[in-house]
Amino acid sequence: MYKILLVDDEQNVLNALRRELQSDYEIEAFSNPQEALQHCPQNRFDLVVVDHQMPGMNGIEFLNKFSKLQSDAVRIMLSGEADFDALANAVNELHIYRFISKPWDMAELAITLAEALLQREQLLKNKQLAEEVRQHRNWQQAHDPSHIYQVLVVDDESNVLHAISREITARGGFFDLQLAMLKQADSLLPMMQGDLHFNVTTFTSPAQALERAKQFNYDVVISDYLMPEMDGLTFLKALREIQPDAARILISGQVDKEVLVKAINDAEIFSFIGKPWHEYTLRNTLSQAIYYRNLLRENRLLTDHSRN
Repeated sequence: MYKILLVDDEQNVLNALRRELQSDYEIEAFSNPQEALQHCPQNRFDLVVVDHQMPGMNGIEFLNKFSKLQSDAVRIMLSGEADFDALANAVNELHIYRFISKPWDMAELAITLAEALLQREQLLKNKQLAEEVRQHRNWQQAHDPSHIYQVLVVDDESNVLHAISREITARGGFFDLQLAMLKQADSLLPMMQGDLHFNVTTFTSPAQALERAKQFNYDVVISDYLMPEMDGLTFLKALREIQPDAARILISGQVDKEVLVKAINDAEIFSFIGKPWHEYTLRNTLSQAIYYRNLLRENRLLTDHSRN
Protein backbone atom coordinates (compact mmCIF):
# COMPACT_ATOMS: atom_id res chain seq x y z
CA MET A 1 0.00 0.00 0.00
CA TYR A 2 1.29 3.46 -0.89
CA LYS A 3 2.34 5.64 2.03
CA ILE A 4 1.31 9.31 2.08
CA LEU A 5 2.51 12.12 4.35
CA LEU A 6 0.04 14.91 5.18
CA VAL A 7 1.28 18.19 6.68
CA ASP A 8 -1.14 20.98 7.63
CA ASP A 9 -1.35 23.13 10.75
CA GLU A 10 -5.16 22.79 10.79
CA GLN A 11 -6.14 19.58 12.52
CA ASN A 12 -9.61 19.56 10.98
CA VAL A 13 -8.01 19.53 7.49
CA LEU A 14 -5.79 16.59 8.46
CA ASN A 15 -8.79 14.75 9.89
CA ALA A 16 -10.81 15.31 6.70
CA LEU A 17 -7.97 14.19 4.44
CA ARG A 18 -7.26 11.12 6.56
CA ARG A 19 -10.95 10.18 6.56
CA GLU A 20 -11.13 10.46 2.76
CA LEU A 21 -7.83 8.71 1.95
CA GLN A 22 -7.16 6.10 4.62
CA SER A 23 -9.18 3.37 2.89
CA ASP A 24 -6.79 3.46 -0.09
CA TYR A 25 -3.48 4.56 1.41
CA GLU A 26 -1.37 4.31 4.53
CA ILE A 27 -1.56 7.81 6.02
CA GLU A 28 0.69 9.67 8.45
CA ALA A 29 -0.37 13.21 9.36
CA PHE A 30 1.38 16.05 11.17
CA SER A 31 0.17 19.50 12.20
CA ASN A 32 3.76 20.56 12.94
CA PRO A 33 6.05 20.65 9.87
CA GLN A 34 9.20 20.38 11.98
CA GLU A 35 7.94 17.20 13.62
CA ALA A 36 7.08 15.83 10.19
CA LEU A 37 10.64 16.43 9.00
CA GLN A 38 12.07 14.70 12.08
CA HIS A 39 9.93 11.70 11.21
CA CYS A 40 11.17 11.44 7.62
CA PRO A 41 14.71 9.99 7.95
CA GLN A 42 13.33 6.73 9.36
CA ASN A 43 10.10 6.60 7.35
CA ARG A 44 9.81 6.59 3.56
CA PHE A 45 6.84 8.14 1.77
CA ASP A 46 5.60 7.80 -1.78
CA LEU A 47 3.83 11.16 -1.80
CA VAL A 48 3.52 14.27 0.37
CA VAL A 49 0.59 16.71 0.52
CA VAL A 50 1.53 19.93 2.31
CA ASP A 51 -0.25 23.17 3.11
CA HIS A 52 1.50 26.41 2.20
CA GLN A 53 0.55 28.80 5.01
CA MET A 54 1.83 27.29 8.26
CA PRO A 55 3.33 29.06 11.28
CA GLY A 56 7.06 28.65 11.71
CA MET A 57 7.67 27.01 8.34
CA ASN A 58 5.67 27.46 5.16
CA GLY A 59 5.04 24.74 2.61
CA ILE A 60 7.88 25.76 0.30
CA GLU A 61 10.39 25.77 3.14
CA PHE A 62 9.11 22.38 4.24
CA LEU A 63 9.34 20.85 0.76
CA ASN A 64 12.84 22.24 0.27
CA LYS A 65 14.00 20.32 3.33
CA PHE A 66 11.82 17.28 2.65
CA SER A 67 13.09 16.86 -0.93
CA LYS A 68 16.66 16.61 0.36
CA LEU A 69 15.57 13.70 2.55
CA GLN A 70 13.24 11.98 0.06
CA SER A 71 13.84 13.23 -3.46
CA ASP A 72 11.68 10.56 -5.13
CA ALA A 73 8.45 11.38 -3.29
CA VAL A 74 5.78 13.19 -5.30
CA ARG A 75 5.18 16.73 -4.02
CA ILE A 76 1.67 18.24 -3.98
CA MET A 77 0.76 21.59 -2.45
CA LEU A 78 -2.71 22.08 -0.95
CA SER A 79 -3.64 25.61 0.05
CA GLY A 80 -6.30 28.28 -0.02
CA GLU A 81 -3.97 31.20 0.57
CA ALA A 82 -0.85 30.71 -1.56
CA ASP A 83 -0.04 33.88 -3.50
CA PHE A 84 1.44 34.16 -6.98
CA ASP A 85 5.05 34.36 -5.82
CA ALA A 86 4.62 31.29 -3.64
CA LEU A 87 3.23 29.33 -6.58
CA ALA A 88 6.05 30.46 -8.86
CA ASN A 89 8.62 29.36 -6.28
CA ALA A 90 6.85 26.04 -5.82
CA VAL A 91 7.09 25.15 -9.49
CA ASN A 92 10.52 26.70 -10.16
CA GLU A 93 12.38 25.49 -7.08
CA LEU A 94 10.50 22.33 -6.19
CA HIS A 95 8.82 21.27 -9.45
CA ILE A 96 5.66 20.31 -7.57
CA TYR A 97 3.44 17.82 -9.35
CA ARG A 98 0.16 19.63 -8.66
CA PHE A 99 -1.36 22.53 -6.74
CA ILE A 100 -4.80 21.90 -5.26
CA SER A 101 -6.89 24.75 -3.85
CA LYS A 102 -8.81 24.63 -0.59
CA PRO A 103 -11.59 23.65 -0.30
CA TRP A 104 -10.67 20.71 -2.48
CA ASP A 105 -12.81 18.48 -4.61
CA MET A 106 -12.47 14.90 -3.40
CA ALA A 107 -12.81 13.38 -6.86
CA GLU A 108 -10.11 15.71 -8.21
CA LEU A 109 -7.82 14.90 -5.29
CA ALA A 110 -8.33 11.15 -5.68
CA ILE A 111 -7.56 11.25 -9.41
CA THR A 112 -4.51 13.46 -8.83
CA LEU A 113 -3.04 11.11 -6.24
CA ALA A 114 -3.67 8.02 -8.35
CA GLU A 115 -2.05 9.58 -11.44
CA ALA A 116 0.90 10.90 -9.45
CA LEU A 117 1.63 7.55 -7.82
CA LEU A 118 1.30 5.67 -11.11
CA GLN A 119 3.77 8.04 -12.78
CA ARG A 120 6.14 7.79 -9.84
CA GLU A 121 6.03 3.98 -9.92
CA GLN A 122 7.03 3.95 -13.59
CA LEU A 123 9.84 6.45 -13.04
CA LEU A 124 11.21 4.47 -10.10
CA LYS A 125 11.02 1.25 -12.09
CA ASN A 126 13.02 2.85 -14.88
CA LYS A 127 15.50 4.24 -12.37
CA GLN A 128 16.00 0.83 -10.71
CA LEU A 129 16.49 -1.01 -14.00
CA ALA A 130 18.84 1.71 -15.20
CA GLU A 131 21.00 1.36 -12.08
CA GLU A 132 21.17 -2.40 -12.60
CA VAL A 133 22.46 -1.86 -16.13
CA ARG A 134 25.01 0.69 -14.92
CA GLN A 135 26.34 -1.66 -12.25
CA HIS A 136 26.28 -5.03 -14.04
CA ARG A 137 26.95 -4.09 -17.64
CA ASN A 138 29.51 -1.34 -17.09
CA TRP A 139 27.39 1.15 -19.04
CA GLN A 140 29.08 4.40 -19.93
CA GLN A 141 26.68 7.13 -21.02
CA ALA A 142 28.96 10.13 -21.25
CA HIS A 143 27.81 13.58 -22.17
CA ASP A 144 28.90 14.54 -25.66
CA PRO A 145 30.26 18.12 -25.35
CA SER A 146 29.51 18.68 -29.03
CA HIS A 147 25.84 17.74 -28.67
CA ILE A 148 23.42 20.49 -29.64
CA TYR A 149 20.21 20.73 -27.63
CA GLN A 150 17.11 21.85 -29.49
CA VAL A 151 15.01 24.68 -28.04
CA LEU A 152 11.67 25.88 -29.43
CA VAL A 153 10.56 29.41 -28.49
CA VAL A 154 7.07 30.77 -29.27
CA ASP A 155 6.10 34.42 -28.78
CA ASP A 156 4.05 36.77 -30.92
CA GLU A 157 6.64 39.54 -30.43
CA SER A 158 9.66 39.19 -32.73
CA ASN A 159 11.89 41.33 -30.50
CA VAL A 160 11.27 38.94 -27.60
CA LEU A 161 12.19 35.95 -29.78
CA HIS A 162 15.42 37.62 -30.85
CA ALA A 163 16.35 38.49 -27.25
CA ILE A 164 15.70 34.97 -25.93
CA SER A 165 17.56 33.37 -28.81
CA ARG A 166 20.55 35.69 -28.36
CA GLU A 167 20.81 35.05 -24.63
CA ILE A 168 20.43 31.27 -24.90
CA THR A 169 23.10 30.90 -27.60
CA ALA A 170 25.59 33.39 -26.14
CA ARG A 171 28.95 31.89 -25.22
CA GLY A 172 31.43 32.82 -22.53
CA GLY A 173 32.99 31.94 -19.21
CA PHE A 174 30.03 33.38 -17.31
CA PHE A 175 27.99 30.35 -18.37
CA ASP A 176 30.54 27.91 -16.88
CA LEU A 177 30.45 29.84 -13.60
CA GLN A 178 26.67 29.79 -13.73
CA LEU A 179 26.59 25.99 -14.10
CA ALA A 180 28.97 25.56 -11.16
CA MET A 181 26.72 27.73 -9.00
CA LEU A 182 23.71 25.70 -10.12
CA LYS A 183 25.37 22.44 -9.11
CA GLN A 184 26.39 23.88 -5.74
CA ALA A 185 22.82 25.04 -5.09
CA ASP A 186 21.29 21.66 -5.93
CA SER A 187 23.42 18.65 -5.06
CA LEU A 188 20.77 16.31 -6.50
CA LEU A 189 21.05 17.86 -9.95
CA PRO A 190 22.41 15.39 -12.53
CA MET A 191 25.30 17.54 -13.72
CA MET A 192 27.21 16.77 -16.89
CA GLN A 193 30.75 17.78 -17.72
CA GLY A 194 31.31 20.50 -20.25
CA ASP A 195 29.34 23.38 -21.63
CA LEU A 196 25.94 23.18 -23.27
CA HIS A 197 25.23 24.06 -26.88
CA PHE A 198 21.77 25.14 -28.06
CA ASN A 199 20.04 25.52 -31.37
CA VAL A 200 17.02 27.81 -31.08
CA THR A 201 14.00 27.69 -33.37
CA THR A 202 11.50 30.53 -33.07
CA PHE A 203 7.88 31.02 -34.12
CA THR A 204 5.45 33.91 -33.76
CA SER A 205 2.62 31.48 -34.59
CA PRO A 206 1.76 28.73 -32.05
CA ALA A 207 -0.10 26.76 -34.74
CA GLN A 208 2.97 26.71 -36.98
CA ALA A 209 5.11 25.71 -34.00
CA LEU A 210 2.84 22.73 -33.32
CA GLU A 211 3.11 21.62 -36.94
CA ARG A 212 6.89 21.85 -36.68
CA ALA A 213 6.85 19.83 -33.46
CA LYS A 214 5.17 16.98 -35.32
CA GLN A 215 8.24 16.71 -37.55
CA PHE A 216 11.15 17.62 -35.25
CA ASN A 217 11.97 16.76 -31.63
CA TYR A 218 12.79 19.45 -29.07
CA ASP A 219 14.44 19.21 -25.67
CA VAL A 220 12.86 22.36 -24.24
CA VAL A 221 9.89 24.48 -25.33
CA ILE A 222 9.47 28.07 -24.11
CA SER A 223 6.14 29.77 -24.71
CA ASP A 224 4.62 33.17 -24.01
CA TYR A 225 1.14 33.16 -22.45
CA LEU A 226 -0.80 35.99 -24.10
CA MET A 227 -0.75 35.47 -27.87
CA PRO A 228 -3.61 36.47 -30.24
CA GLU A 229 -3.73 33.19 -32.15
CA MET A 230 -3.58 30.76 -29.21
CA ASP A 231 -2.72 31.28 -25.55
CA GLY A 232 0.37 29.65 -24.08
CA LEU A 233 -1.49 27.11 -21.95
CA THR A 234 -3.45 25.80 -24.92
CA PHE A 235 -0.25 25.60 -26.92
CA LEU A 236 1.78 23.83 -24.21
CA LYS A 237 -1.00 21.31 -23.53
CA ALA A 238 -1.14 20.49 -27.25
CA LEU A 239 2.65 20.32 -27.39
CA ARG A 240 2.67 17.87 -24.46
CA GLU A 241 0.51 15.48 -26.48
CA ILE A 242 2.97 15.63 -29.39
CA GLN A 243 6.23 15.60 -27.39
CA PRO A 244 5.62 14.56 -23.76
CA ASP A 245 9.35 14.45 -22.96
CA ALA A 246 10.04 18.06 -23.92
CA ALA A 247 10.43 20.33 -20.89
CA ARG A 248 7.78 23.05 -20.98
CA ILE A 249 8.52 26.57 -19.73
CA LEU A 250 5.94 29.37 -19.58
CA ILE A 251 7.24 32.94 -19.87
CA SER A 252 4.97 35.95 -19.35
CA GLY A 253 4.49 39.27 -17.64
CA GLN A 254 0.70 38.95 -17.55
CA VAL A 255 -0.03 35.76 -15.65
CA ASP A 256 -2.11 35.68 -12.48
CA LYS A 257 -2.44 32.98 -9.83
CA GLU A 258 -5.32 31.23 -11.59
CA VAL A 259 -3.38 30.94 -14.84
CA LEU A 260 -0.26 29.70 -13.06
CA VAL A 261 -2.28 27.00 -11.27
CA LYS A 262 -3.60 25.83 -14.65
CA ALA A 263 -0.06 25.91 -16.06
CA ILE A 264 1.11 23.62 -13.25
CA ASN A 265 -1.85 21.26 -13.25
CA ASP A 266 -2.92 21.15 -16.90
CA ALA A 267 0.16 21.98 -18.97
CA GLU A 268 2.55 20.40 -16.41
CA ILE A 269 5.14 23.12 -16.89
CA PHE A 270 8.68 22.58 -15.65
CA SER A 271 9.17 26.27 -14.76
CA PHE A 272 7.72 29.76 -15.03
CA ILE A 273 9.75 32.84 -16.01
CA GLY A 274 8.36 36.35 -15.57
CA LYS A 275 8.83 39.19 -18.03
CA PRO A 276 11.08 41.11 -18.05
CA TRP A 277 13.50 38.31 -17.25
CA HIS A 278 17.13 38.27 -16.18
CA GLU A 279 19.61 36.46 -18.42
CA TYR A 280 20.79 34.34 -15.49
CA THR A 281 17.23 33.22 -14.72
CA LEU A 282 16.61 32.21 -18.32
CA ARG A 283 19.81 30.22 -18.73
CA ASN A 284 19.65 28.73 -15.24
CA THR A 285 16.10 27.49 -15.87
CA LEU A 286 17.07 26.12 -19.27
CA SER A 287 20.07 24.27 -17.80
CA GLN A 288 17.96 22.62 -15.10
CA ALA A 289 15.37 21.56 -17.65
CA ILE A 290 18.04 19.98 -19.87
CA TYR A 291 19.71 18.11 -17.01
CA TYR A 292 16.54 16.67 -15.53
CA ARG A 293 15.20 15.62 -18.92
CA ASN A 294 18.52 14.00 -19.79
CA LEU A 295 18.38 11.91 -16.63
CA LEU A 296 14.84 10.72 -17.36
CA ARG A 297 15.71 9.87 -20.95
CA GLU A 298 18.89 8.05 -19.98
CA ASN A 299 16.97 5.97 -17.43
CA ARG A 300 14.41 5.09 -20.09
CA LEU A 301 17.20 4.20 -22.55
CA LEU A 302 18.92 1.98 -20.02
CA THR A 303 15.61 0.34 -19.15
CA ASP A 304 15.05 -0.56 -22.81
CA HIS A 305 18.66 -1.74 -23.00
CA SER A 306 18.14 -4.09 -20.04
CA ARG A 307 15.28 -5.80 -21.84
CA ASN A 308 17.31 -6.58 -24.96
